[in-house]
Amino acid sequence: MPEDSQLDEFQESCLEAHNRVRKDYGAAPLKWAEDVATQAANWAQNLAEKGYKQHSENQLLGENIHITTLDEDISGEGLVDLWEKETEYYDFDNPRWQKGTERFTQMVWKSSTEIGIAKAKMLNAERYVIVVNYRPPGNTNRPNDFKKNVTAKQ
Repeated sequence: MPEDSQLDEFQESCLEAHNRVRKDYGAAPLKWAEDVATQAANWAQNLAEKGYKQHSENQLLGENIHITTLDEDISGEGLVDLWEKETEYYDFDNPRWQKGTERFTQMVWKSSTEIGIAKAKMLNAERYVIVVNYRPPGNTNRPNDFKKNVTAKQ
């Protein structure tokens, strides 16, 4: 992370938690990328205005989205812990795309090296939308991609 980085508390805790979990699963730390964060911020704002969850069509970035209430006020670490819980549905002995695990697998995807994180308050609702983008994207479905990129806890 650059010295002059202006990460807010949520972004910093989310990045640190990502890298803690990635280390547990044998993946290198993600680096903050300002252009990826800008994409995340733009999409978070777009969703905040629309008022619903929808994935972007940007195929150059991986993407995890979470919508939370203002009362919940989830931390960056809490968000990452929530996504890590998807491991209970992931079969590491049969590595492939598995429904309900895509946020976890993107988060620990070994080929992803950069991250950008943004949060926006939804209009006319007491909710936040959180967008986390990854570059290059994970969850690619070429032969052996999951086997190479998502491994069991070390």
